[in-house]
Amino acid sequence: MRIRSSIKKMEAFKVDDFAITVFVLCDDILTALDFEDDHQAKMSSSEIIAFSILAAKDFAGNHKTARSYFQRLGYFPNMLSNSRLNRRIRNIPWKIWDMIFRFLAYIFRKENTSRIFAVDSFPVASCQKSRIDRRKLFPSPSYLGFSASKKKYFCGIKVHMIVSESGAPVEYQLRPASENDISVLWQMEIELPHFSTLYADGAYTSFELEELLLEDSHIKLLPKRGSHIKNRAHSKVLNREISSRRQVVETAFSSITRLLPRALQVRTESGFLLRVFSAILAYGIAFLA
Repeated sequence: MRIRSSIKKMEAFKVDDFAITVFVLCDDILTALDFEDDHQAKMSSSEIIAFSILAAKDFAGNHKTARSYFQRLGYFPNMLSNSRLNRRIRNIPWKIWDMIFRFLAYIFRKENTSRIFAVDSFPVASCQKSRIDRRKLFPSPSYLGFSASKKKYFCGIKVHMIVSESGAPVEYQLRPASENDISVLWQMEIELPHFSTLYADGAYTSFELEELLLEDSHIKLLPKRGSHIKNRAHSKVLNREISSRRQVVETAFSSITRLLPRALQVRTESGFLLRVFSAILAYGIAFLA
C-alpha cells in the first residue's frame, strides 16, 4: 500500500518521468530479490535508494538540500530526518546497488545491436592535493595515483567503465587510484555479446588479453597503438577510427563528473563510494527515462 501511495503522490505533484522511473525500477528489483523491510520502517528501501539517486542527479549528492526540496514538494510521504536518512542509505547492502546496475547493463547490452563498446577510466579525488598528507579517508598508499589526463597526482579512486555505442554503462569497477587500467580490465567480467568490438586507448595494450578475448568470446579488443609498437602497429586509419569510437566514453565520463560536486563531503569510505556510485546509476537510468 505504501508503494502505491508513493506513486500516486508523485503523479499528483507532476513528478518528472525520471523520478518515477527510478522509483519503479528500485521497487521492482527489490521485489524480485524478495527483499523485505522492517515493519516499523517509515520509508521503504525502494524510496531510500530512489532518494539517493535523485539527490545525485539534481543536487550533486547533497542529501540535506535534496531532503528539504523533496519534502517540500511531497515526493516522499514519510520523509526521515537527515541523520536517519543517511544511516538508512549506508545500511542498504552493496549487492542491492550492484544488482540495479546489472539490470541496467543487461538492458543496454541487448539494445546495443551494433556490438560496439568502449572502455576507459576517470579519477575521483577524495581530497585536494595539499591535504594528501593529512587525509583521513583512504590512508593506504594504493589510493595515491596519477591522472594522465589532468597531469597531476591525486588521492582517491578510479572509475573503470565499459560503455555501449550510445554511452550507456554496461560494466564498472571502483578501484584504488594506483591500479593501472590494463590490470583492472583483466579483473572485469567483460560480459559482452559475441563478435563485439571493444575500443580502448593505449593503456589497455595487452597482446595476451586480446588473444584470450578473441579465442574465448570472439570479442575484438582494439587499443590505440603508437608507432613504437613495431610488431602489431595499427594503421593511421584504424587509429583514427579507434579515437573516434572512444569519444563516447569520454562524453559519458564528462556527464557523470558533472553530477559530482567539486569536493565530496563525506566521513566514511563507504559513503564516498556510494556517492560516486549513485551518480553512475543516475547517469545510467537517464537512458531509460
